[in-house]
Amino acid sequence: MRTTLLGSALTLALPILAATPSAAEIVSEYTDLNSEQNCHAIAQSDEGPTLDLVCAGYGNYPVFLTETDGRQAVTVGFAADRGMATFSRFNYANDKIEWRIDRDNGKDQPFAAIQRWYLADQNGEWTTQLLAVYRVGQPGEGGACTIGYLTGADVNERARQLADDRAEGFACGSDSPQIDDALSTDVSPE
Repeated sequence: MRTTLLGSALTLALPILAATPSAAEIVSEYTDLNSEQNCHAIAQSDEGPTLDLVCAGYGNYPVFLTETDGRQAVTVGFAADRGMATFSRFNYANDKIEWRIDRDNGKDQPFAAIQRWYLADQNGEWTTQLLAVYRVGQPGEGGACTIGYLTGADVNERARQLADDRAEGFACGSDSPQIDDALSTDVSPE
């Protein structure tokens, strides 16, 4: 009798356990920022000259790219105010963006993004590389900004950790981004 009850309990529990939703997980997905293939001009000015583009990001999340006077600025996701502060030196953003995504039962919500940047020295040589970590602006909320500028050893893992730990709770405009000491002369807090 005892075996029969235990067997019956397991038989009833297995379908319930199988139907239990899987736990959310954080994953990385990658997109390319190709201004000639997946971007559209939304504003242009001869002053600078300046070109504002909206580009395809992950899912329906846009990426805004501003190009002016040998410098670029990127805003990831939905934002009331576009335009990350750019660097004082000439620069450009790498075309690959790593999106940190909260994947829950097949529903993806990007919450952070990571992108490599290159900065030129006074001779025009691309001497500095860094990773910018962004908070992804959400539909109807905005809140897109940069939460960190990192360089040095283990930079990819450090950028993912910063994104996972701080992006969702980061208050753009109030909280200060993390800036590695080696970049303190190139980046000012936003």
